[in-house]
Amino acid sequence: MTIPSKLAGTGFKEADTGVKLRILVGVEALEKEGKTHFALTAPGPLAVFDFDTGMEGVVHKFAGKKKIYVSDYRRLGNVMTNTPENWVLLWEKFKREYIAAMDAPEIRTVVLDTATEVWELLRMARFGKLTQVMPYHYGPVNAEYRELIRKAYASGKNLILLHKMKDEYVNDKRTGQLKRSGFSDTGFLVQVNVRLWRDEDNNFHLYVKDCRQNPDANGMDLMNDMANFPTLATIVFPGTEEGDWG
Repeated sequence: MTIPSKLAGTGFKEADTGVKLRILVGVEALEKEGKTHFALTAPGPLAVFDFDTGMEGVVHKFAGKKKIYVSDYRRLGNVMTNTPENWVLLWEKFKREYIAAMDAPEIRTVVLDTATEVWELLRMARFGKLTQVMPYHYGPVNAEYRELIRKAYASGKNLILLHKMKDEYVNDKRTGQLKRSGFSDTGFLVQVNVRLWRDEDNNFHLYVKDCRQNPDANGMDLMNDMANFPTLATIVFPGTEEGDWG
């Protein structure tokens, strides 16, 4: 179908009615509550950026079943002992590898473990510190981080952003609640946000906080063997099967 004549020569084009079977997931959880395990249930081959220690004791459960490529960033060292130049070099290294993973046709899923530390790395590279930065300085940095997420949309790959959690404060007072630690706009940019947690009986839960793709999924609580990426994906994209996401 041609576009209206008045729109000819403009940037308008007819909307694409196709659906890309890929998911961008924002994950939040406390330590040892299943973040890395959940991520590794996603379709392989996977490209994992390891900023944490969550891979230890977990990756071996999956490595024999699917290809998992890991880039190790755990040796970043203490913030106070690294030069500003080193932080810039580390960020540029990460960006090169991230773009390479997104451009590699063999890779189906990219994992940031954790995206909390990726956001800290970007801030260290651009500001040299994590605190006492004026809000108006954040414009270019926010745009740079958003571009990483948009790259995933364009690539057609799954992107799993694992986040630590921190205490929530209002007017410098702790509310008693926890919130995601990392880039504040992540929740708006991804397709689905989930919270992982473990109850007093040691059952693992995957709670769907919100899902743009399928709002009927909001509030769902998947437990134990159902708390995995393929099951979540079939809920986000009704009509698909777990085999489509294995």
